[in-house]
Amino acid sequence: MIKLMILFKQAAHDGTFDLRYARNLTLLRKMPGVERVTEGQVIGGPGGPAAYRRVLELGFASFEALDTALRSPEGVAAGKDLMDFAGKDAELLFVEVAEEPSPVVLTPANLQAFLDNHHIDAQIISPGAPTPTVSAAARALGVEADQIVKSVVFLVEDRPFLVYGCGTRRVDPRKLADRLNVSRKKVRLADADQVLDLTGYPVGTVPPVGLKTPMPAFMDPAIQAHEVVYAGGGGIDALLRIRSAELIRVSRAEIAPMLRDDETDGAS
Repeated sequence: MIKLMILFKQAAHDGTFDLRYARNLTLLRKMPGVERVTEGQVIGGPGGPAAYRRVLELGFASFEALDTALRSPEGVAAGKDLMDFAGKDAELLFVEVAEEPSPVVLTPANLQAFLDNHHIDAQIISPGAPTPTVSAAARALGVEADQIVKSVVFLVEDRPFLVYGCGTRRVDPRKLADRLNVSRKKVRLADADQVLDLTGYPVGTVPPVGLKTPMPAFMDPAIQAHEVVYAGGGGIDALLRIRSAELIRVSRAEIAPMLRDDETDGAS
């Protein structure tokens, strides 16, 4: 991203500045290609008062987009107005902002490598259809919904915990809070970006083992009712077939009730 940064010096702030600034900002926003506008009030620096009073940033996808905006009729009008009310007391900078690298997304191949390296008795299978939900996975495999294990990530005071549930019943954050002896308000479900960042896998593909970030795990006892279970396999069309006893051994999960009582989640 390229930013047009405008620094307004203290001298620019006369009695009419706020009104003229607001008018100029309206003109700047009309320029084509503006993707983001950020305003900041300078409150000082390490040595005390600063030479600048206000900072305005306008973001563009590229330098070419910024150049087009400045040459447009809207850009020319905004520039003339800016020089008219601020003149030499407004300093303009072109700033190239380094984009944050996209997180590395793990795949079934990464999961397979983990299984091999740790001698885990489990197999990655491809049922031949996307399996982003419990119901879809059960239909694709022709098994009971309760044989499908879902790996759910929670944050408790920003510390991640992994909870294994099964079937269409939701994982109950209140039971996790009770087990950890914390307030329910301190337990929150990780969002999609956090799940990817913590596990390495997108939501709907998260396997129960081999995650990027090790975290304590809890397993609802309902999973033990089935000798063989199926969990996320690291891909939208992949599942992990594993014995429940092997999953307990590998994950070292604590067995504790984690599912909501008398509730189903048809979308899971």
